[in-house]
Amino acid sequence: MPVALRDIVFGVLIGSAAWLVRYLCSPDKYSMGYILRRTATAGLTSLLVGMATKGYFSSEGMAFAAAGCAGYASPELLDLLLAKIKGFKKAK
Repeated sequence: MPVALRDIVFGVLIGSAAWLVRYLCSPDKYSMGYILRRTATAGLTSLLVGMATKGYFSSEGMAFAAAGCAGYASPELLDLLLAKIKGFKKAK
């Protein structure tokens, strides 16, 4: 497997796993669509952050940590952004 592809796969897995662990630890129960959307958001964000920071960090572990942290926070940030956009559209 090429190194770039392996790094992409690891980035997506880290972000997705971070969100899934958060979901499993949550006392709230959500629909499958909600879980899949937020897991995909976390994975995609981790992928993009991993690609954007490639070569920036000298430590591979630090790059994986940045990708994981971004995946962890991204579902809430996306929900906030969507709420702001909906609020902006209603204000017009």
